[in-house]
This record gives sequence, structure tokens and C-alpha cells, in this order.
Amino acid sequence: MPFRNLSITAIMLFFFCVLVWTFTYGPAKRSFIIPDKTVAVKSAEDIDSIWHSSGVHGRVAVLFTRHLNRQFSGIAIPETDYLDRAMRHGIVRTAYHIVPDIFWSEVVLEIMARQELIVPLIATDTGYIFLHEGGRVHVMPLSKYIPGQEKALVVIEPGVWTQKEDSRIDGFIKSGQLSTDLVLIINGK
Repeated sequence: MPFRNLSITAIMLFFFCVLVWTFTYGPAKRSFIIPDKTVAVKSAEDIDSIWHSSGVHGRVAVLFTRHLNRQFSGIAIPETDYLDRAMRHGIVRTAYHIVPDIFWSEVVLEIMARQELIVPLIATDTGYIFLHEGGRVHVMPLSKYIPGQEKALVVIEPGVWTQKEDSRIDGFIKSGQLSTDLVLIINGK
């Protein structure tokens, strides 16, 4: 009989913890922007600033860029790791870094050379996943990307895509396949 009471208590405690976790970190904690916005930005600092000031939380980010985090069109901005900061602050929980197909092998070499990765990369049929303290980062070429169902924060670096790839990205957004409430387009000027 005492084991039965212990089992019931353990089960109730488990369900209580799941409930608390769901309301603390789950879908109920995600926040979105109304109405949808498209903004031109000049740097990673601008992205970081807009994400932090917009009040979004617990989101998926889709980054259509050549380099992850600090570089746009080869110009390094070392003081701002916008994705890293967003994941540490709970703004982004999962990121998809979508790379132009022509640069895929170069990006794979860059990823493999990363010294700071403590957890080994996870190879998938679409690319790679690396774990971040704030979530997961999926890295893949555009040809392997299939949009998810959840609204995403989108960053687009227009100068690195072929016309066909650019049309594909535009088609994802206009058709609603890639649902978004905030699109940031790197202007660089």
C-alpha cells in the first residue's frame, strides 16, 4: 500500500512538471508580431536590435544567408553574434541556416573547422545539426530546405543567391509555405 501512494504521488508530480514546462517554455510562451513586417537592415547589429525590441520569444528563425551569424557578403561584424544572442535570450529556439547551393561545400568546411563546438555535429540527410545552449541550429543547402508549419523570423541576404534561388525563396514567402511575421532583408548600404 505505501508503494501505491508513492507511485500516485510520482505520477502527479510528473504531470505537474510537464504542465509547468509547457507554460514556461512551450507554445503558450511564444510571441509573434502583429501586423506582419518586412524591414531592410544594414548589419547584424540591426537584426539583433530589432529581434530584441520586437518582444518575440521562443521562435523559429530561418536565415537565408551565406555565412552564419556574423558575416554578410564577406563583411565581418565581430561584435554582434545576433543568432547566438537571440538563442541565449530565448528569442530563437530553433534556427535553420539555409545556404546557397553553390557555397554548400565551403560552408561544410567552415562548420567542420569550428573549434568551439563541444557537442559533435549531427549529420542528417539534409545537412547538419549542431546543438546550442538555447536550442538547435540546422544547416542545409537551399535545395534540401522544406518550410515548416510554424511562423518564422526570416533573414534574407539577397546578394548571394542565383535568380532561380531568389525566386524560390520569394515563392516560399508569397505562397505561404514559409509563414512569417517578420522578414529582415540585408541591405548593406
